[in-house]
This record gives sequence, C-alpha cells and structure tokens, in this order.
Amino acid sequence: MNYFFGHINVDENTISIENEEARHCAVVLRLKTGNTVGVLNKNGWICIAELSSINKKQCSGKIIEIKNYSPPKIKLHLIVSPPKNNARLECLVEKAVELQVWSVLFVKSKRCIRRNINLDRLKQIADAAAKQSAHPFPVHLQEYPSIHDILNTVEQKKAISFLLHCEPSLEKIKFNSEFLYEIQEQSFANIYTFIGPEGDWTKEEINTIQSKLKKVYEIDLGDTRLRTETAAILIAAAGKIINF
Repeated sequence: MNYFFGHINVDENTISIENEEARHCAVVLRLKTGNTVGVLNKNGWICIAELSSINKKQCSGKIIEIKNYSPPKIKLHLIVSPPKNNARLECLVEKAVELQVWSVLFVKSKRCIRRNINLDRLKQIADAAAKQSAHPFPVHLQEYPSIHDILNTVEQKKAISFLLHCEPSLEKIKFNSEFLYEIQEQSFANIYTFIGPEGDWTKEEINTIQSKLKKVYEIDLGDTRLRTETAAILIAAAGKIINF
C-alpha cells in the first residue's frame, strides 16, 4: 500500500492529499478511485482511506481505519558530526527515521571532514522513509555550526546524554541489555547521543560536552570501532527497544 502525507479530518471521516503528494498519487502512481491508500498527517494520526476523487492538485477519500499514536515515552536525539561519504550520511538519516528517532542534529566538529550538508535533500529522504515505514511523527533535522551552539539547545530537565568516543576512559559503561534496562526503568524524557566524525571528537570537545551537561554517560560499544553511521543505527535500534 502507498502512503502519503495529507490532511485527516476525523470529524468528517475524510482525508485530502494535496500539491506534490497529490501529483505523485494521480500522475506518477496513476491510482484510481476505489484504491486504498495510507495517509499520515505528521502529528500522530495514520489512517487507511478509499480514494473517491483524484486530481493532480488534490485527491480525497473516505477513512476506513484510523489510529492515533502517542509520542515515544523517551525521545531519542542523535547529535552527529556527519560522515564524509554522502551515501552513508543518507543511510543514517533513513534508518534513524525507520527506527523512530525523534531528531537528528548535525554539528560541525573540529575533525569533521564534511563542511556542508544538503539539508533539503536529507529532509526528502526522511519524508520518504517516514512514508515507507508508516512513521506517525516527523523526524526533526537541523544543522549547527559548532558543539557550543548545539549544547545551548539541549534540554537538561529529565534528560541524559550518551557520549561516544574512542579515547581511553575508566568511566565508560558497556552498552548492554543490563544498562538499557536500567535506563528504561528511570523517568527520563530525552536521551541525547553524541556521535563524532571519522576522526572522533577532540579531547576539548569531550570535556566541553561533559562540563556543559548534567548527566553524561560515556558509552562503550565494544572492542571493535564502529563507523559514525553504524554507531548511530545501533543507538537508534536500542532506543526503539527502550520504548517498547
């Protein structure tokens, strides 16, 4: 079944799909009246509807099934210094959406090779992934020029942070099921995960994160080194498990 972003009128039991989404429905996919589609409104509602009118500017239909989803109990935010390889960056965003991460926030760290990202392109990938996976909430994507800028936006009330880095430290905690269970049992509302670039965070950046935030866990992901996007996907998958 094809999913589209659209308007859901619960009171009138109708949906409408407009503009580019309508053109894709009518012109690209050539759907007909009577076909069923999924509709997401990016605010927690997902429905199945039967199309009753199709036009390249607007499609409408009647709701067959509808469900309202609540936001996750713990919102996971990935703070990532983006990898150089564009395909890996796009893969990171796509998988983060599928695993229902709340936001992916890009920061230009000192060792980050990539100086620019195409945020519009990444938002298109995020939207496509949301429709493919029937994700009821939009994933927030944002770019920040430095670690200091992004730290000023981090919500610290009922929040914790995971700090991933390759520097030796006696404070690192193994990222295992026991640790996840401990996190799940606590009443946190947000988890911020800091994932560095290919060259890792600098010691100065590590110290800055630890000094600016109240509750920071240094995380040990095992003996092997993971690429930036792999570490992000691993944390995202764990976040989904926490919210089960």
